[in-house]
Amino acid sequence: MPRRNQPIHHASGRPSAQDARHAGNAKRMTRMSGHGCPRRSFWAAGLTVVACAATSLGCASWRPGGTTQQVAETPVPSPGVRQVSFEDTEPPGAEVDPVEVEKKSWWQSLGGSSVERSIRESTGKVVQDKARAKRLYAEGETLYEQGMKAPVDQRDAALHKAADNFKLAGKYYVESDLEENALMYAAECYYFLDEYPDAVEMYGKLIKKYPNTKYLDQVGNRRFKLARYWVEKYSQNPSQPLIPNLTDEQTPLFDRFGNAIKLYDMIRLDDPTGKLADDATLAAANANFKQGKYEAADRFYTDLRQNFPSSEHQFIAHYLGMFCKLKMYQGPSYDGQSLDEAGKLAERMERQFPDRVVEHREAIDAAKKEVRAKQAERLWHLATFFEGRQQYGGARFYYHQVIKDFPNSNMADAARERIAEIADRPDHPKQYAKWLIDIVDYDEDKDMPKIAPEDPTPRTANAQNQ
Repeated sequence: MPRRNQPIHHASGRPSAQDARHAGNAKRMTRMSGHGCPRRSFWAAGLTVVACAATSLGCASWRPGGTTQQVAETPVPSPGVRQVSFEDTEPPGAEVDPVEVEKKSWWQSLGGSSVERSIRESTGKVVQDKARAKRLYAEGETLYEQGMKAPVDQRDAALHKAADNFKLAGKYYVESDLEENALMYAAECYYFLDEYPDAVEMYGKLIKKYPNTKYLDQVGNRRFKLARYWVEKYSQNPSQPLIPNLTDEQTPLFDRFGNAIKLYDMIRLDDPTGKLADDATLAAANANFKQGKYEAADRFYTDLRQNFPSSEHQFIAHYLGMFCKLKMYQGPSYDGQSLDEAGKLAERMERQFPDRVVEHREAIDAAKKEVRAKQAERLWHLATFFEGRQQYGGARFYYHQVIKDFPNSNMADAARERIAEIADRPDHPKQYAKWLIDIVDYDEDKDMPKIAPEDPTPRTANAQNQ
């Protein structure tokens, strides 16, 4: 049996074809002694022209990803002759299958495969590879542990590399537990790197792809802390939503306050039955209330009262919701719905939370008085509006409404005086040039079909007669 470094001979004892070629080359070089290089022939020039033509015509073997050529078939060795590349663990008489050697194209030899793989990874168009995903995930775990054990000022490189590995691992093995864990690990890497916008983005990808993930509670906790932190940062240094943030990596590029409220909203929308859903709703309402955004705050307070009836924050939602609606009221010339709703919330608190109302009795009573005063002001404003238009019938109606709803107020006494003063005046002002008004003023209801008179017979009787 030949040794590893021993040349291969045929069983007949003759030198192989390879040895013969080496010997022929040596003779030719001997004949050309005295020359710097072998003499060029016309055949060499012809081959050069053919190669250039193949390149210009776009031969597949010269393009990236083109077909690869194979070396000519290896001659079948004679009995008792083995190839050099056998394994030591194989028995001496074992047969070895011939190995087909592929010739790499110039694109692959220059690292084209690595470039192509990088492009696929950056675009997410990778070929699924479970083994590579596990390898990247294991490397990411190791880097993550190293980064967490390192000092805070020295963990950046390891955690950044770990995050990249986790994201790649998820791409190579989608719709799996590995991808779910990888997304969470990548988000945690950015969280501990204090790159909170990137962490929020990864948390969002995890929840979007795995809505019922096992990390739902942990993601909710992270989001709640980040939202509260962004609100605090905004309170310390308010900024306009469209002014970009180019210095602080811990806050979003635009609209820090809006992104914080969005985080609170995502907590209660992604996990409406979670333990932080009502807390996030209240936190979003309070943040808007402190910033004077009463309409947005009222939406969150209303949502908390209606959708979380068993929440421990019900009294706060009623109490602050009442003041929020008072702030929303813009005056007697505008809609008074928010004013009426504030009064209803005060009455509801008296019935549902009598113990808590005692603690805030002074503030609640003051709010109730404010509601009644503004309701009376609203009626007085309507009465004076009709009186100014000389429509005294409407004015008397609203003056009587003031006396009825607020009999013990000073405004009721003033209403009685106005009623006495306009008592002899007509309900509507005198109409001048009535003929012209009849021409110009078109009655829109004149040509509409009249409603048929209602049948006085009860429906039950009609049904029996039928």
